[in-house]
Amino acid sequence: MFGLMRAKGCGADFSVRENRRLHYCGTCKSMGRLYGQKSRVLLNHDAVFLGELLTALQGRPTSFAPAYISRSCASIPKEAEIPWALRYAATTNVVLAHFKCEDHIVDTGSLRARLAGLLFGSEFEKAKRQLLGWKFPLRELQTALGEQPAREREATPNLDRLSEPTAQATSMIFRHGAEYVRADASLTMGELGNSFGQIAYLVDAIQDREEDAKLGAFNALAATGMGKADAVDALRERQREMNEHLSALPIGAEEQSLFRGRLRANLAPLLAGQVLPSRRTIRSRSTPGNDVTVVRVRRTPTCCQCLDDCSCACCLCDCMSGGCCDCLGAGCCCEACTGC
Repeated sequence: MFGLMRAKGCGADFSVRENRRLHYCGTCKSMGRLYGQKSRVLLNHDAVFLGELLTALQGRPTSFAPAYISRSCASIPKEAEIPWALRYAATTNVVLAHFKCEDHIVDTGSLRARLAGLLFGSEFEKAKRQLLGWKFPLRELQTALGEQPAREREATPNLDRLSEPTAQATSMIFRHGAEYVRADASLTMGELGNSFGQIAYLVDAIQDREEDAKLGAFNALAATGMGKADAVDALRERQREMNEHLSALPIGAEEQSLFRGRLRANLAPLLAGQVLPSRRTIRSRSTPGNDVTVVRVRRTPTCCQCLDDCSCACCLCDCMSGGCCDCLGAGCCCEACTGC
């Protein structure tokens, strides 16, 4: 999928971190067993999120085999030991990686994407056959994603139409997964998947705008003439919709809160008008002169963790040298943050 729902463990208690590890490592190990060890490089945070959702919808504890509990990456479960939620997450991860490669080839002619298509060709086909075995509407998924190039060639593109193929695809995947574990939640899961796809598409457009311009690749914001402020407003509205769907799922209140908080933490830099570097050392050039200011990001087990009712959009799970929840000097600090 799209890597939107990255989890931050600082400030979380052991049970939350362990459940996340079992699903993250579990999806990875399941991919290794089902689609070969090399497929594990395709692991995506959003497939893990899907696995967590499906497990939560089951409403009962999942029994993880010793291979999952083991912290060794070399410890791989037997196929019969793979929980269905992880099997489905692993399979959809591989299939969507296939479509992602095809999209890159169409957009940029990427040699890397072409090589990936050749390298993982048999794994992609095996995963698609598995989806068909679950009666998944794979042809509909292909049709929806295949609409993207035509949408991008429209004379007057708009964001809703541009994001629709991605939203339809994620809606299908979320809804079909729920039909196997909690059929009465499949409609809500479909709506959640739709909102998730819209967010993922918009986040990609915001983050990739400069790079797309350099490569001459299509970018939804450039094509529609949408400015940063309007993009942030659109992202905030889609976040609100996704939170509503999460709250409507028949899962525990703590799990709903966890997922809403994770979404907020990952969107916070964009909603604050920032795209934070991923490195722990962040360099910024000051003026006047050419002095270089180095800000070191310090992560500790007790760093800032926002509560679910926290309204501060730019509060991140980082302790900056400028102060707790300082968000790289944005001057925004949330009183509800604890643990620093």
